[in-house]
Amino acid sequence: MVVLATLAHGPSAMASGPPGVTVMAVSTPDRGRALSVTLWYPAQPGGTPILVGDNAVFAGVEGLRNAPIADGEFPIVLISHGGLRSASDLSGWLGARLADQGFLVAAVHGPKLGPDDADEALAEIWRRPTDLSTALTALAEDPVWSKHMNLERIAAVGFFLGGTSVLSLAGGRLNVDDLMRSCDGDRHGLDCVWFAANGVDLRTVDARSLARSNLDPRINAAIAVDPEYSTSFSAESLAGIAIPVEVINLGHPDTIPPALNASGLGSASPQIAYTTLPDATRFSAFSLCKPQGAAILAEDGGDDAICRDGAGESREHAHQNLAALIAARLKEWLPK
Repeated sequence: MVVLATLAHGPSAMASGPPGVTVMAVSTPDRGRALSVTLWYPAQPGGTPILVGDNAVFAGVEGLRNAPIADGEFPIVLISHGGLRSASDLSGWLGARLADQGFLVAAVHGPKLGPDDADEALAEIWRRPTDLSTALTALAEDPVWSKHMNLERIAAVGFFLGGTSVLSLAGGRLNVDDLMRSCDGDRHGLDCVWFAANGVDLRTVDARSLARSNLDPRINAAIAVDPEYSTSFSAESLAGIAIPVEVINLGHPDTIPPALNASGLGSASPQIAYTTLPDATRFSAFSLCKPQGAAILAEDGGDDAICRDGAGESREHAHQNLAALIAARLKEWLPK
């Protein structure tokens, strides 16, 4: 079942201002709640100006809520952003830019997990690829949105654990033994400290669910930015990937955290290209921070580094460069 805001219909001219944006809820058999999906799309004039993802720390992204969608069919981009404990709507900066380029973007949000949800955390590794496929099916079956979707031109873009998810959709399969050891010794993943503090042992992972194939043959291209667990994918599954894949690491090779260093994927398949953005950092993938954002994070016991971009380029500039790279690849791989 899909519950979504009603879209108005009007003149065929696309608006020159912000893109359209709306939120839909999609039921899924793997979760006890509906998926929240934010849609960014080329729009006609109309709608209500809003800031998506605006809060005390992050600046919101301009959109026109429930604006009428522009006439025509558009290529689809599924986005999964963030790790286990990320806030929603961190991908608005990319969704809005891609909608301006003529894409219909569906940003699928995972749950924000706290200490009480630690036992469920490992299941996110295989639930999030399913979330993306479920959202795509819901859109394709919806009487309004399906009229504007080019189902021959579909891509998936992911960041962090979302990057792991889109590699899974492309045909990558995780090696259970390798993932179980990803918090051993000096192989610390991003969430190892959090797992340990909340009594989560990776060796208790549901091996059958983790190793299952999440290949979605409807996906024509995939882009993974700073994917987690990249060294835990089986070589055989990566070699069998049949669609173009871009893997992007944010940072210089000397500054990329070991848990996010995905350079090994570049030689895993002729279909996988590997790129770095040396002047960016992993935090460049997050929304723009407000001036007081770092102080608020520090006061609340969070990681204020989320709002610092080091000696490299500004976050706004990093967003422009990363969005331009992603859009160029999508236009190359999803030709009209």
